[in-house]
Amino acid sequence: MEEFWRKTIHFGLGLWDFTKEKVEGLVDEMVKRGEVSQQDRTQAVEEIIEKAQSEQQAVFERLQELVKKIIADLGLARQADLENLEKRLNALEQEMRSRREP
Repeated sequence: MEEFWRKTIHFGLGLWDFTKEKVEGLVDEMVKRGEVSQQDRTQAVEEIIEKAQSEQQAVFERLQELVKKIIADLGLARQADLENLEKRLNALEQEMRSRREP
């Protein structure tokens, strides 16, 4: 489920479409403009990828917390709550059956 949310966020936002090839292209452009030296190219690529992944994770965690808060605010029953109610209902039904039988 977590992977689904991650893909959904990435698809929906589209802001962090940082494939290695795209980052390398960006850094190559920076090298051409003199913003990054050729010697620092590999390190720059790694730093950008690490930063993008870190930002993606931070956004994912914030959205995950927001979804949890929204669900809690809606007052929806959790799976465990429903299972407990089902057990109690089964126990009550069993008790009622046993009282009816002579």
